[in-house]
Amino acid sequence: MSLTNEQLRAIGIAERVGGSASLLGCAFIVTTYCASNAFRKPVNRLIFYASFGNAFAAVASLMSRDGVIAGPRSALCLAQAFFIQYWMPTDSLWSFCMAVNIYLTFYRRYSAEDLKKLEKWYFLFCYGLPLILATTLSLIKTTGRGRIYGPALIWCSIAEPWQFLRLVCFYGPVWVVSIATFAIYATAGVRIWRQYRALKTAKDELPVHRATGVTRSVSFDVTATAAKGSGSGPAMLYSTSIESQHSRTRSGLDIQANKHNAMRSYFRYSFLFFIAMVATWLPSFVNRIYGLTNPNKPKFGLNLAGALVLSLQGLWNAIIYTSTALPIFKAQWASIVKSRSHRRSPTRVTGEDAAEVSLDDVRFDDRYDAGSTSSLAIGPPLESSVVQPGGA
Repeated sequence: MSLTNEQLRAIGIAERVGGSASLLGCAFIVTTYCASNAFRKPVNRLIFYASFGNAFAAVASLMSRDGVIAGPRSALCLAQAFFIQYWMPTDSLWSFCMAVNIYLTFYRRYSAEDLKKLEKWYFLFCYGLPLILATTLSLIKTTGRGRIYGPALIWCSIAEPWQFLRLVCFYGPVWVVSIATFAIYATAGVRIWRQYRALKTAKDELPVHRATGVTRSVSFDVTATAAKGSGSGPAMLYSTSIESQHSRTRSGLDIQANKHNAMRSYFRYSFLFFIAMVATWLPSFVNRIYGLTNPNKPKFGLNLAGALVLSLQGLWNAIIYTSTALPIFKAQWASIVKSRSHRRSPTRVTGEDAAEVSLDDVRFDDRYDAGSTSSLAIGPPLESSVVQPGGA
């Protein structure tokens, strides 16, 4: 039993609504990103690059069922199928690139500048490989099955006679990349948690042990000075030296804490991008599995959900982009309000307002990572060595 005309019309409306929302989201990302340098942080840059693929995928969604109605040989149907095969999977590839950034920062100690140099290769990977596959599929045609691209119920994609290729060439690569992405996030997440616990333990233990050490050392020097009859000068100097060392240690831990928080923020937002990608593809994948097992009994709910969520890629990414740049938006708005109230030019907002999602100068050192929560496995090393709790 096929879907009714009313059901097909509802699916078409969902595709156009989702595509329109995605186009608006992509326009918002591109406009704000180009308007200010403050938005050009590592995670935002990759979302910005991904928005181009989202925009073209949204255009394919806006075509809705017009390509199906125009016929399998029409230019509209072939163009829609090509756009869906080419642009929709790129979102998962950009998610993988974000995970690769996490891996390189943790295990290869890449800086923000090092990661930025890789972005041209990310472009080739995310937009080059799908182009090769989409172009190859567009050229294949047989006498028995016809072209690979053609009507596929809710829009033009890989045609029904070739539907086994939807798993191999469309859903398959997406889920292979998704599994690899999740593996990186799972490994990095465990390590971030361990380093957070190590840093927290070091900061909690430092004041107690350090205070005891200062008192004991000052008392010894005062006694020795009294015996020699040379006054309290050396004891005071020694006390000042110990307190200065303690201050530098505390300051170093605070610096490491700030860098660790930046890394956690980047991890959190890139992982949200991954979750949005999985939520986008899961309903459509379930619908495809159901379609293979029940080819003559399409489910309206599954087709509607698949068409809607795939059309909303650009909107989900715009929401994540906005959440990462929220401090910048607040600072920009405060600057506008202040300039209007005092009738002066707005204050320039710099990237410091988004430090929480910056990877600048963040490096991690695993030389001391032995699994102990009391070891500080975060680099770079402090200028002055950190004295272990309980030592002088």
